[in-house]
Amino acid sequence: MKNKNYFTKYLILVLPLLFINLNAQDQVDPLEAARLAKSAAEKAQAEADAATEAAIESAATKAAAQARENAVQAKKDAEAKKIADAKAAEDAELDALAKAAGDEAKRKIAQELGLDDGSSEEEATAEEAESTEAAAEEVEIAEEADEIEELAVKEELGFSIGLAPSIGLVKGATFTNVPMGATLVITTPYGFKLGPLDFTISAAFGFYQGKYESDKVDDDDRIGFVTDFNPSVMAVGGNLTLANFVFAEGHAGIVGKGPGIRGFAGVSLDYLMKKGLDLPVNILVGGEGFISTDMAGGGNMSGWGGLGVRLDYDF
Repeated sequence: MKNKNYFTKYLILVLPLLFINLNAQDQVDPLEAARLAKSAAEKAQAEADAATEAAIESAATKAAAQARENAVQAKKDAEAKKIADAKAAEDAELDALAKAAGDEAKRKIAQELGLDDGSSEEEATAEEAESTEAAAEEVEIAEEADEIEELAVKEELGFSIGLAPSIGLVKGATFTNVPMGATLVITTPYGFKLGPLDFTISAAFGFYQGKYESDKVDDDDRIGFVTDFNPSVMAVGGNLTLANFVFAEGHAGIVGKGPGIRGFAGVSLDYLMKKGLDLPVNILVGGEGFISTDMAGGGNMSGWGGLGVRLDYDF
């Protein structure tokens, strides 16, 4: 009876503890399961990444090996083609030499047998000469076409430049001697028609040397002093031409130290030089004159004139 009571007390003490332990076990198992599941998932992801990297590395290695193999094969094919082309060219050259030698031997045998009088060789020579002549004609035609095109371009530009030295004949009181120099005239292709006349715009630039020798006494009691001055010309204007023969040219601008004009009129040899002699130049001959309202800078109006000869070059 005593043992029975002792067992009963033991069960009363153990059963609650067992119940508490089982209850705690029920609360711990889900957390442990989650932890295990996470660990398993991470391990599976790592294994998958390792497998993917291994697959990529394997594919890259295989592609590199295939590319190297293709490059080696392409190089071998190129070398083989080069060798084949060289051999084909050599064979063609040998065949041509053999054919030429055979034709020459055949011709000689035929001549020895009296079957060929050499007309075939003459025909070949004649054909070669005709071919050479045709090639020379083609080259000549091409050169003529180039010359025609060059001339056409020059004609399309329409500009000309001319230099006109002046041979002085008359002078104003400002000069003791007639000024000597030349005028550069640039003619443009721009202009218009005035009935039968052609008006063309141009510009003139000149430089002349002049002087004045005094026979009077100056302020320093010097007799016969000499004053040198070099009048320049910068003017724009144009020229009127009738039938490419008679012309009249005028420019207004600066002559000497003040405003002035330049005039040039006469005959043009354009038809003779270009149509008759086929030259890209023209010669104009006529009278040339200069007038300024202030020739030497002292407010003195003066001028000079003479015979002008100008050579124009077209470009």
